Amino acid sequence: MASSNLKTTELDFDQIKLNLKNYLKQQTEFSDYDFDGSGLSVLLDVLAYNTHYNAMTAHLALSEAFLDSAQIRGNVVTRAKMLGYTPRSVLAPRATVNIVVNVTSEVGTIPTTLSLPRGTKLTTLVDGEEFNYIVLATQTATLVTASSPVSKTYTFSNVEIAEGTYKTMKFRVDNDIVNQKYQIPDSDVDTSTLRVRVQANEESSSFDIYTKFASLLTAKSDTKIYHLQENSNEYYEIYFGDNVIGFKPSNNNIITLDYLYSNGPESNGAKTFTVADNIGGFSNTTATIVSAATGGADSETTESIRYNAPLTFTSQKRAVTSDDYRSIILGEFSNISAISTWGGEDNDPPDYGKIYICIKPVSANVLTNAEKADITTNILKGKNVVSITPEIVNPNFTFLELDVAFKYNPNLTDRTSVELTSVVRDTIDDFSLNDLNKFDGVFRHSSLLKDIDKADPAILNSTVRPFLFQTITPSTVVNNHDLVFTGSFFVPTGLNQNVIASTAFKLSGDDHFFGDEAISASTKRNVYVYKLVSGVEVKVIADAGEIDPTKGTITLNNFVPDDTTAIRITVIPNSLDIAPKRDQLLSIDNTRVTISADEDTIAVSGSAGTIDYTTTTRFRTS
Repeated sequence: MASSNLKTTELDFDQIKLNLKNYLKQQTEFSDYDFDGSGLSVLLDVLAYNTHYNAMTAHLALSEAFLDSAQIRGNVVTRAKMLGYTPRSVLAPRATVNIVVNVTSEVGTIPTTLSLPRGTKLTTLVDGEEFNYIVLATQTATLVTASSPVSKTYTFSNVEIAEGTYKTMKFRVDNDIVNQKYQIPDSDVDTSTLRVRVQANEESSSFDIYTKFASLLTAKSDTKIYHLQENSNEYYEIYFGDNVIGFKPSNNNIITLDYLYSNGPESNGAKTFTVADNIGGFSNTTATIVSAATGGADSETTESIRYNAPLTFTSQKRAVTSDDYRSIILGEFSNISAISTWGGEDNDPPDYGKIYICIKPVSANVLTNAEKADITTNILKGKNVVSITPEIVNPNFTFLELDVAFKYNPNLTDRTSVELTSVVRDTIDDFSLNDLNKFDGVFRHSSLLKDIDKADPAILNSTVRPFLFQTITPSTVVNNHDLVFTGSFFVPTGLNQNVIASTAFKLSGDDHFFGDEAISASTKRNVYVYKLVSGVEVKVIADAGEIDPTKGTITLNNFVPDDTTAIRITVIPNSLDIAPKRDQLLSIDNTRVTISADEDTIAVSGSAGTIDYTTTTRFRTS
């Protein structure tokens, strides 16, 4: 017997309609509800559709109410705002230049000082495309006169410029509008370049500069601050205080916003700039590079907001734990490809009272000194514990050299062995890009093998031999190089087998190499320098350093080569899985990936193919 209750737990249309039919089976007034061509069946469809739509609406509404499940960016931003998080805008690449204005050939009155105004435009070419760069802050230079050779110049030093288009917007304050907000109409605005000024009226020539709200500790009733947020239309907008937390502009005041809207990362790496505007009426200008353009980035993605907002809320903009430092820097500094932070107690050797920060920039290997100073003095100052000193260190790169061999069945593919080799090489490049080049990027040997085996159905199995290497640039005077590799070294048991291998370097015109030997009653090994005479090693320098295979460290000293040609030091890792620590980064050097393809004779010829079947040796034979 059917239940006398109508089930209401299903969301699917067909199941909802079936529940309605089961309910109607309990009555005798209507008898054609189970006939699809009847009018009552149509009414059941309407009821089922209405119930289905209401259930879906409720489901979606509930999902959009939480940060983890919301899909609409406006809802994600709103939930992040409740955690005190403002999504990062597009960031314009920034460069530093010196600008010289030459007025030697000018006639008439030459001023003693010259101003370089904010908004002055420069241009550059990147891959054939022209980009505009804008001076971010007004500077003043004094006329310098020289007699030999005769010259009159103004020099603006260390001028910071950013890519984008300079724009100014004006708004009138109307306090009859409750919670008035001022929207920036460009979605690609770089909010870090935003300047907010307030003047009494249109005729006034003086401005009050408002700064972005940072902390309640400094926000008083007369503090001139503004608040920045992203609205549901994905535009940024500003609003002011209420005369309790922050000063509120008066009615009919004029709000002036000027900022850059940018192409983001497209001009990262720009190095040559030309001044496009006259400066004080003078056009004979030159710009020389101090630091190339870096730091350009697209606006923060929805997934990034979803990840960073809870971390920022947890830290409350206070840098206490190492994760706090990481979240604060990620939120306020853009030129980051990878970041690692750790406490001094976890350093090797321990260094109490410090927090270590290691950042791999987007378009370079290390941060500039100016970027390091910006992080420690501007971003972290006032947030970190007084007794803890932040120290920014450079990434320590260990590169991977790979010997790759795979067997394939030519009957399962139209590709040649050369084409298969190309496919495998692309697979390795993707593995390096996606799995490595980050501080938690572990080289998982089996994962790479799996990717190679899946690259083409014809590939039956593969073998990968990894090697670690670093490169040093020696001096022709004094050499002392400390190399720290990722992971420990494999130590061969053969009496005359070396742990390290090196490329040749010149001593007195002859090729020499590094070798090593065991130290009695120690796990460490002595490094020596040798040359080959009739194929036999002849030691030239008996003590040229030391190896600690367990720690993965090599010290090289006591050698002075003829030139500064780079020397590559290669070792075999003790494990096929290689995991970086602290400041270590792993990267596959695609120029040092050797790939060999071999037909699988067993797959092609069956048991007859076993006669000529070969396998790949575990170690290099030469």
